Amino acid sequence: MLMILLGSFSAIAGKKHCQAYRSKLDNIQNQQRQASSNKRSQSLSNKEAKARDTWWRCETGKLKPKLKKKKKKKSKKKYTSKKKYHKTSTDLVVQKSIKPLVPFASNNPVVVRSIYQDEKLQAWLLFYKPAKMCARPKSTQQFAACVEDKRSQQTKFEQSY
Repeated sequence: MLMILLGSFSAIAGKKHCQAYRSKLDNIQNQQRQASSNKRSQSLSNKEAKARDTWWRCETGKLKPKLKKKKKKKSKKKYTSKKKYHKTSTDLVVQKSIKPLVPFASNNPVVVRSIYQDEKLQAWLLFYKPAKMCARPKSTQQFAACVEDKRSQQTKFEQSY
């Protein structure tokens, strides 16, 4: 009776030790059940394989126990004054060369409009015929040619309208 009790106690104690690994594996498997991208699915699959391997090595007693890290004692420092930063000549050069990013030059709202409005827009859409290659230009030269073609058609339209 005593032998069975001791045997079951060691089995239960080992399982408690491995419970953290099992919960990590369960957490990863729960994440896998949710919808995700292909890249994320592959990443979770790799994580699951590692977590399952670690948990199984723990269950079978083949996992080396983690060494506990000693906590560093934090020294108590009283800060009575702020540290002063002395600027050097290189700091000044770096500060002058870096300009803050300004998204827009003004605070006015950005309004995107077509060049033409109402009836003139309808007439322009009927008039303008883009080339087939302009649907998806494959080089900057083709793109430039399309822009020039649009400008030339626009001047013709302006003259005729």
